[in-house]
Amino acid sequence: MTLEELKILDSRYRRKKPKLFLLSQSDQHASEEQLAEVERELGVRLPPTYRAFLQEFGGGRFGLTTIFSADVKSAWYLPKKHVETMRHLPEGLLAFSDDFCGGNYVLKVLNGHAQETVFYWNTDGGESPTEFKDIFEFIAHDAYEPA
Repeated sequence: MTLEELKILDSRYRRKKPKLFLLSQSDQHASEEQLAEVERELGVRLPPTYRAFLQEFGGGRFGLTTIFSADVKSAWYLPKKHVETMRHLPEGLLAFSDDFCGGNYVLKVLNGHAQETVFYWNTDGGESPTEFKDIFEFIAHDAYEPA
């Protein structure tokens, strides 16, 4: 899925289910400077789809999901959430979303770069693959329709 395809999907759902997005407001859209600061704090380069999503949509509460953001004022600020999730995630994983049931959606970090493919981490079962090749696909699946 491309950013343009996600934008079209988002626009369609905002027309179809406007109350879904009236219930919560997304964080501010990320600037390149904010993304650079987040990456510096984490010591990790974010994948292109994550960066593009944060620049276009902002992160935080987004429809029916949350995406950790680059907004330093947000409760969903990625570096802050990283510190929290480090308590239960093994090294080499970067959480970008909380499932509110004891698990996180994560990206693997290799040589300082977070990879595109989405995995699920649960303290009871460890790491599991998902069907999502990137954050756009995860959002298209989780943000707009109840599970």
